[in-house]
Amino acid sequence: MTHPDFYPFEPRSKSDWIKQVEKDLKGKDFEQSLVSYAWGEIRQEPFYTQEDLEGFSQAMKFHPDPELPGVGVRYWSNAVLIQNTEESQANKIILDHLQNGADALILQPEGNENWDLLFKDVLVEYIGVYLLPSKNNLDPVFEFINWVKSKKLPSTALQGAVLWSPTTSLFEGEPILEKGLTLGVELLHLLSSFPKFHAFTLDLARYANSGATGIQEVTFGLGELIELIVQLEEKGVDPKTCLQTISFHSAVGSEHFPQIAKLKALRNLIVEIAAKFNVKLNQEDIHLLCSTSTWSKSLVDKNSNYIRQTYEAISAVLGGCNALWVCPAEKNPGILEQRIARNISALLREESYFDKVIDPAAGSYYLDKIQSSFETEIKNRIAALEKVGGWIQNFSNRTLHAEVRKNREAIQSQVLNQEKTVVGANRYSPEEKLVNNLEFEPIHEAEHELNPSRATYLLERQTLRS
Repeated sequence: MTHPDFYPFEPRSKSDWIKQVEKDLKGKDFEQSLVSYAWGEIRQEPFYTQEDLEGFSQAMKFHPDPELPGVGVRYWSNAVLIQNTEESQANKIILDHLQNGADALILQPEGNENWDLLFKDVLVEYIGVYLLPSKNNLDPVFEFINWVKSKKLPSTALQGAVLWSPTTSLFEGEPILEKGLTLGVELLHLLSSFPKFHAFTLDLARYANSGATGIQEVTFGLGELIELIVQLEEKGVDPKTCLQTISFHSAVGSEHFPQIAKLKALRNLIVEIAAKFNVKLNQEDIHLLCSTSTWSKSLVDKNSNYIRQTYEAISAVLGGCNALWVCPAEKNPGILEQRIARNISALLREESYFDKVIDPAAGSYYLDKIQSSFETEIKNRIAALEKVGGWIQNFSNRTLHAEVRKNREAIQSQVLNQEKTVVGANRYSPEEKLVNNLEFEPIHEAEHELNPSRATYLLERQTLRS
């Protein structure tokens, strides 16, 4: 027990501290000198106290208690991308990743896979499997599910998700949602016997990687969720079934602490949306895949991207991801780049001990206040979105596209004009002998698309284009 005289200091209120700060500023304006705004909108003060919060912070629960003995109280999957799954070398690549720290696979099936060969010597029941179909083609997904059923694995053995949702079809050029909904219902029925494999994944990362702010990412992503629940209910899928079969994919960018608050807020907001549909959803019931951002990476001095990958991965873990996908910045990463990306997650667990505490960010006045402000802002934004027709209307008239592109172009111009610093790109460039730039390719985007881009894109086009 601490003796009451152990801290012989007179208690001070926040206003007392602010007065002292203003005195130390010697005439400088408090707001201009010390107050900033996350994504230009969420107020960040230089310090916070208990006075800024309502009640006391509670640690969040990001997943059920581990079933295996010896596993840390906090666990997440280390996911790696496997391309060219129809090639004979794919199985060798998979085994190499799994033997060196990965425990989840993100596969891009094309429809010509030999699943027996691809998963030779792989214990599917002990890893996560994520299927990333291309061009709205779910045939390879159906083939995989039928293959799993033919192996007569226990229903709980298949873990992971299909990284697709009915709304994906709209971003790929379908004029209406009907085809995506029909495919979605078929997929739900086919996967009904696999409770740990999610039939849909809501891709919030699409917005962030194409230049949206964290506020826009979550607003449009949750607006998309509401639309999906309503549309599927009209197809006979009740909201509870829908919410239990959806996982979420978010991209984690360079704003370290706001990104932590964003992910934690996202989990709370999903629970609240479920309640609006009379569905009880617990925090730990939500499956969240986090990938490192493509928007924050640069083709100018690729080595700086390794640092960005690391602190974005830290944000993802502290924010509550269930699977971490560290994406190499290279279009075709080599063995070294893949190894670095894969090892980041392992280092956070094995050497930094991030698996020892379930929610180490809990109790921070700063993060709790940012999270609270973020949640309030998102609720207001979603209410405003619903008043103007909801997500589907804003997609159809391209309003959400225009908002994302406006923010994208503003940031890219700031980077180009050195109004916004990107270390290694427009400021603090390495010496000539250390420069290691990646190859530049123009990004093309149809009106219905939101394609991945980079904050440094205009700078790259100016400096790297031959």
